[in-house]
Amino acid sequence: MQEKRLLHIAHIAVRWGDMDSYGHVNNALYMQYLEEARVAWFERQGIAMNNVPQGPVILQTLHTYLKPVVHPATVQVELFAGVVGRSSLVIEHRLSTLQEPAVTCGEGYCKLVWIDHASERSVALPDNLRALLSS
Repeated sequence: MQEKRLLHIAHIAVRWGDMDSYGHVNNALYMQYLEEARVAWFERQGIAMNNVPQGPVILQTLHTYLKPVVHPATVQVELFAGVVGRSSLVIEHRLSTLQEPAVTCGEGYCKLVWIDHASERSVALPDNLRALLSS
């Protein structure tokens, strides 16, 4: 991943139940870890996610699995600013563990579109969010 501006670092404990029959974290759980990191970042910026008239919906997600994560561990998700459009933004990510922070277990991005929930149409990104991503 190219050098990008770091937005947020989240630490998420891997639960025993996150493991699958192959002895590592199930692939579907990675999407939940990434979601937790994104929501925490939005909320930290004062952008509410529940019961609001406008907000982000996922348009596309890509995650490349590079190394399995095994319990016990704490996942570290780093979020980076990506491309910003009129109504969309890309948040890139790098996933590692606190136990081996230099080892990339996965990487990718999530493209989100800001919508008006009532009309189900895209709207311009909030100015404060655009400023955060563009600075």
